[in-house]
Amino acid sequence: MCKPMVNVHQAGVSKPGLVPSLSPFGIKLMTYLRMVNIPYQIHTETFRRGPKGKIPWITYKGQSMGDSGLIMEFLNEEFGVDLDSPLSEKERAISRAFIKMLEESTYWGIGYDRWQENYSHLGQLFEVPSAVRLFIFPTFSRNVRKMLHVQGLGRHSTEEIHGIIHKDVWAASEFLGNKRYFMGEEPTAADPTVFGMFAQLLWTTPEHSHLYKLTNEQYPNIKDYCFRMKEQYWPDWDEIVGTKK
Repeated sequence: MCKPMVNVHQAGVSKPGLVPSLSPFGIKLMTYLRMVNIPYQIHTETFRRGPKGKIPWITYKGQSMGDSGLIMEFLNEEFGVDLDSPLSEKERAISRAFIKMLEESTYWGIGYDRWQENYSHLGQLFEVPSAVRLFIFPTFSRNVRKMLHVQGLGRHSTEEIHGIIHKDVWAASEFLGNKRYFMGEEPTAADPTVFGMFAQLLWTTPEHSHLYKLTNEQYPNIKDYCFRMKEQYWPDWDEIVGTKK
């Protein structure tokens, strides 16, 4: 019996050679779907946002749904899957704590790095017309600055922000250690988030960026982890990002 198709809506503006999505939550959702073998189809709508005003979002059986975490919970129920079944209650609690750290702290560090500190690098990320870069990018940058201020990270100096995000990456690296997956020797629900977030640091930040140096130089176990995840769950990565020869 064929599984129903999940339609994933996300922005399709990444330049070739980078990542399947410039949103860590986009990579998170698609990696999850691949891990649990749920068929999906990508719909790229550059600036169209879902029912919660965010990207990515899905349509499934005529229903629209936003927020990658809630989408995963819904699909777990719908398809009867649980990536966390090997974990104890304590391990599930640790997993959730790391997921929330990455999504509520590290994510904003990516936003600061991309839209504030390395704003001049945006043209190397987004495959959009020059007119869009000229008129839309400044608006996005201002909006991100406001959101960073409301969230709290934007109230700090660049040095302080670097220190905060460095501690996030250090904590994830220490916990990962030499394990194959983030929680152990079996993949769990933490892996889509961890991979989605660190894929952005590893493959979309400029070489002079603080985030690039953390993942490419200072914490090599995270880099190795990302390559393992990419090899296992994204055998078509090069084809998707346009680098397959």
